[in-house]
Amino acid sequence: MEVHFIINPFAGNGQGVKRWHQFEQQLAIPYQIHWTKYAGHSLLMAKQIAGRATKENPVCLIAIGGDGTIHEVLNGAVHFDNVYLGVISAGSGNDFGRGYQAFETSKQLEQFVKRVNSTSHDCGVVKQGGTTKYFINNFGVGFDALVANTANKSTLKRSLNKWKLGKLSYPYYVIHALFTYKPFKLTIFHAGKKKQYQNVWFVTASNQPYFGGGMKISPESNTSDGQFEVTVVSNLSKWKLLFLFGTVFLGKHTLLKEVEQFAATEAQLIFEEPVRAHADGETQKLAPGPNKIEITVQKKAWNLAK
Repeated sequence: MEVHFIINPFAGNGQGVKRWHQFEQQLAIPYQIHWTKYAGHSLLMAKQIAGRATKENPVCLIAIGGDGTIHEVLNGAVHFDNVYLGVISAGSGNDFGRGYQAFETSKQLEQFVKRVNSTSHDCGVVKQGGTTKYFINNFGVGFDALVANTANKSTLKRSLNKWKLGKLSYPYYVIHALFTYKPFKLTIFHAGKKKQYQNVWFVTASNQPYFGGGMKISPESNTSDGQFEVTVVSNLSKWKLLFLFGTVFLGKHTLLKEVEQFAATEAQLIFEEPVRAHADGETQKLAPGPNKIEITVQKKAWNLAK
């Protein structure tokens, strides 16, 4: 088996480099190392390496970085057989590590290479404007996408990352965006039915419970059940939205009447006005006007090395 490390040196304000050095000192197996240099580089490298995998010579891709790095590696490798994905968490939010198992020590990785112990998991598929993207944690449109985009660009997040507190930037920018964001109209087609929503703050499709650095947005989500959960938050005041983000860490927000959540294997989202979107916390480019987004699930699409 070939073991390849794809390392984002910018993740967590340098935590990717630190985590790699911790593993490097104790590794006793052959491996190859690849450093990302720009946005999208992880995807290209993962696709190239995964394309060489065979039944006789499988490949293990180990992503060292945050949820964005893992998102790119998945999108590069998801189409290929005989590929295992592993993760060493080194970002600020690290929601992947809350919903899936990540490697904590070099010994765990060495044990995997010897025994090839893995589990199969679903991924979400998003089609919009002629493009197809995959998500491993969640896909969101609206307020949460705005907050994620603002936090990712902020100097505050980089400063907090120095103290391993980068996830605290998300609640800060929730409050920051609260007074400028304008809710939107949403139409959802699901299971042959049409439902319309007014004053929507955000809609999220989740493959696992966590987003935003530990917020338990979808408590019932399971990464291997062949479906995703859709959460729609609408028709509530700004102050109640702030209360919602206070309860979401415990998963209690689903008790609010303004929060609707349902399981699906496919859903079509229609937006009449421009909106923002994210996949696994990474900003997604949408057309400037109205949008139609189709979300489905690809069952057991990838194998987690553990």
